[in-house]
Amino acid sequence: MASVGTEKCITLKLKVLKEENKVIFAEAGKDFVDVLFSFLTLPLGTISNLVRKESKLQPLEVASLSSIYQSVENLDKGCLRTDMCEEMLLRSRNSMEDYCRSLKLNIDDTEPTQYFICSNWDEYGHEDPVLISTFRNKSCRCGLILQKPISLETSDVFDGFVYSNASFLITDDLKVFPNLLATCVNVLKDSGIKDMSSVSEMTVNLTKNQWKNNSLNLKANNCDEIIVKIMMRKSNGKILLAEGKADFADFLFSLLTIPLGGALRLMEGCSYVGSVDGLYKSVVDLDEHYFTTKEVKNKFVNPLLAPQFKLCNLLPLSCDNLPDDFCFDNRYYGDMINKFLFVDPLSDPINNGEGYIKGPTAYVATDDLVVTPSSSFCLISLLSSMSIPVDDLEEKVVRIGMEEGVRILQASLTSKSALTLGLSHLLTKVKEEN
Repeated sequence: MASVGTEKCITLKLKVLKEENKVIFAEAGKDFVDVLFSFLTLPLGTISNLVRKESKLQPLEVASLSSIYQSVENLDKGCLRTDMCEEMLLRSRNSMEDYCRSLKLNIDDTEPTQYFICSNWDEYGHEDPVLISTFRNKSCRCGLILQKPISLETSDVFDGFVYSNASFLITDDLKVFPNLLATCVNVLKDSGIKDMSSVSEMTVNLTKNQWKNNSLNLKANNCDEIIVKIMMRKSNGKILLAEGKADFADFLFSLLTIPLGGALRLMEGCSYVGSVDGLYKSVVDLDEHYFTTKEVKNKFVNPLLAPQFKLCNLLPLSCDNLPDDFCFDNRYYGDMINKFLFVDPLSDPINNGEGYIKGPTAYVATDDLVVTPSSSFCLISLLSSMSIPVDDLEEKVVRIGMEEGVRILQASLTSKSALTLGLSHLLTKVKEEN
């Protein structure tokens, strides 16, 4: 490790093709590879926020994903099931946050998960389970707010993702390999290099801000279905908007909570977003002996949402387990787990149901996934702004299942026509029916 001023940085050795000023590969150790791997742990909403916030040139967008993020920001708070929903969607937690916070450079700036109990709590004073919340403003049975911090009691030591003495080669498209002679030769051959005099070596220092500004340009059974009414153009088959119940908006908004690695797993490693597909495959293929523990490798192969975060049943990703050992006033309470009860941040006794959005309001999403409560004015304004004649419109009802959910997820990362691309196979069926 080195430092530039007061900011931490990582030193990286590069092999560069002189004439083209193109990186052939980088040689790096644990610190650099840990940061690369941490990209896969970031929720999609965090990536969208970081890309927009950290760009020093102009506000950047991640295809239609940024539209979803902005839609949550603009949504009336009365549409959300609880007052925690906005924070959960816009500041989604990382299920591997403990690992990321042990890195030399941590890209994820989301606040760490905290745990709160009632200020009046007494371990012997309650027959019912003691309520614990991961958000400060939930209410206790006694009426007070759960806001007194309680600490996790754990013997776990987090030290990033890969072993400290490991060395790696990273190609320009972010494929990561163990630093072996055979690998080096193969990379040189694949680059078409015959004369080593055309190759030079250089050393660079990477800081946290540089990582943010330059690096984030980024099948299950019994799944539910969502019924959606789509409005499409007859002339070109392009979707103008889709209308559905609250579960439709909930599905789109909950995409923000999915870790990048989880999205790639759902898409079977084919997102077509820059170099992240190669990075994901490298992590999955890397021998488990290069990871700090087998558990770390498994968390990359089988990504999870952070505890208490939920997806509708269209997408088969579950959430991580909640902790069961706590320390309060220097007392350990791991043996009292049966007396603990975590408060569901999405639970609302008045507005029954699950998810982040409450009904019965219907919602519409434009092709680039701008989501708003349904309104006739929305359609009229859209038709006027695009000069679309009314007789060019066609209305169809379609069912969105897991396949369509994954296709929309994939399209949200690559296109401003996410609905048209994600539902293109259904649109073909619509044309055939006509």
